[in-house]
Amino acid sequence: LGWVIARVRTGATAVALATALAFPVVAQEDATLTLNFQDADIRALINTVSQVTGRNFVVDPRVKGKVTVVSGKKLNTSQIYDVFLSVLEVHNFAAVPAGGVTKILPSNIVKQRPTPIVVNQATPNIDQQITQVYQLQHSSVQELVPILRPLLPPTSHFAAHAPTNTLVFTDTGSNINRVIDIIERIDQPD
Repeated sequence: LGWVIARVRTGATAVALATALAFPVVAQEDATLTLNFQDADIRALINTVSQVTGRNFVVDPRVKGKVTVVSGKKLNTSQIYDVFLSVLEVHNFAAVPAGGVTKILPSNIVKQRPTPIVVNQATPNIDQQITQVYQLQHSSVQELVPILRPLLPPTSHFAAHAPTNTLVFTDTGSNINRVIDIIERIDQPD
């Protein structure tokens, strides 16, 4: 099953989206879609991703703006969702899973909301917001804080807990992975 979304431009968003969604869209892993949104309202993209992936979204009223997304090849539903997360991240928004829905929020408030928690295991390399709890083995958190803090964007959360020699991050999985790669190179026995 393949789906193609025609070019969506300002002024034609509603018509193109209505045309694209006039056919039944069934969320299937093997479904493919070519994304081509030119200066489209972000809510049109959210609606399309919801229809194609079968995910339910609750959109914060502060989520507004125009987006451009062009895929050079057909994408499956998993790839479409990954592209969607990247678009949100580029525009300072984030997707936060909450039970059977995903909340679309401004990135600067995500650190104050429940996010998936990863403890001392591999962090998914995605643009979804997560919280990582990472315990250092050899270095002290006091030594690493001045090195790591400048590497994180202002929308992230970063804290050190000295008694347990643990770092806590809330950011995208891909940013956390980058920082953990650095930590693992530094956190070595003397």
